[in-house]
Amino acid sequence: MMLTALAITPLTQFPLLLASPGLLWQCAIGVALFLQLVCAGAAGTTQRTIRQVVTADGMQARMQAVSTWLTSGARPVAALLAGGLGTWIGVRPTLVAGTCLLVVPLVVLHRSPLRSLLDMPGSPAVASPSGQAVPPPTPSGPIVPNTAVAEDAQHNHSAEGGP
Repeated sequence: MMLTALAITPLTQFPLLLASPGLLWQCAIGVALFLQLVCAGAAGTTQRTIRQVVTADGMQARMQAVSTWLTSGARPVAALLAGGLGTWIGVRPTLVAGTCLLVVPLVVLHRSPLRSLLDMPGSPAVASPSGQAVPPPTPSGPIVPNTAVAEDAQHNHSAEGGP
């Protein structure tokens, strides 16, 4: 799924690179951008699923935070670089460079061990600082509510004339 989505994405740039004024090209660009969003959704969902399966339960939040930080943090930097490059060499050459850069994730994924993955791997155990795997904590004994809070709430209601 990820390879197919990453292979289609650079191809969706061609209407943008070849566009001329006119309604036909506007429609072609709209369809291409829609297809880009579909491919991004398919690749992103598959990628997040694999990341969550191979990440230990105790590290899920950290993994998601780092991933979000990297992708969100790269957008303003990429926009600044694209604007500067577009000003320096022109819009079409910048779009061609961007299209070529869209091939990089495809090549990286194609060369990675994920390409041959047929089944989802198991989630690893969380390792302690000593290197030993530690099972997730389980509560021991019954959970007892804080009776002082319940009594205080009951006292407040009776002082106000409530139940």
